[in-house]
Amino acid sequence: MDPEEHFLIISAGDNIHKTYPAILENLRTVTSTIVFAEKEVYTNSARDDTRKRMWKCEIRSAVDEVNAISISRNIPCALVTIDAATFDAIRDPVLGIFSDHPEARYSFDISAGPKRLSLGLFSMALWVEGDCYYAFGNSPTRRVPVPTLPIKYLPTNPHNLVILTILFRGLELGKKTSTLVPEATLFNETRAWQIPVCNTGEGPAGHELRPEEFSRIISVLVGWSLVREETDPAGGQEKLYSITPDGELALIVYSARIKKRSVSGSPGLT
Repeated sequence: MDPEEHFLIISAGDNIHKTYPAILENLRTVTSTIVFAEKEVYTNSARDDTRKRMWKCEIRSAVDEVNAISISRNIPCALVTIDAATFDAIRDPVLGIFSDHPEARYSFDISAGPKRLSLGLFSMALWVEGDCYYAFGNSPTRRVPVPTLPIKYLPTNPHNLVILTILFRGLELGKKTSTLVPEATLFNETRAWQIPVCNTGEGPAGHELRPEEFSRIISVLVGWSLVREETDPAGGQEKLYSITPDGELALIVYSARIKKRSVSGSPGLT
């Protein structure tokens, strides 16, 4: 139950040996790799035509290559063969790993393999709070943007929306990266924002935002992966903040929802 453990679970396909090094480069902390493959891939049948036999051989070769890459990097690699016709067949082995390593980090590569296997692993990733990654063709490896909280919890404190809005407005036109906002600047802009008087559960209605409150709210947003926190490389002490892709998506989804319901949200959310 070592919290430093990081399991990478892969759905087996004929190209996984190509995406595997990219995943390792992206994650960097993987300590164990487990490949999930359908039993059919490792079962020869007289009914298989030439195309089916080649398909099975290509997947087996790809799995062998993943194992070879793992050995070269001193990462233990295991193969789990399942009958993926039912969700239970996918669920039970993942739960077995999770039960033995409940404190570990889990990542899933669902780029390859049959749809039912990849979908099953994606579902299990949600249950064990794992990250999902995919890469198709020559595209770079990307994380599947799964929300870490239900959108309904976002407006429980209006300052959540204010901070995300300020950081969202810091996106430079035509660029995918957002401007880094110093902690002091973000605090002052958040405190100056005019929020309708209401009881947010964070203190008296209409009270002035305090530094300790701000720090607590920022910590929650960072924990939800909606805001990214960095240290100023120049000063070395001041913290810098930017909105993450998940934060952008959460803000856009919430904005669309309040427009549809014709309810008022935080000022400036248009």
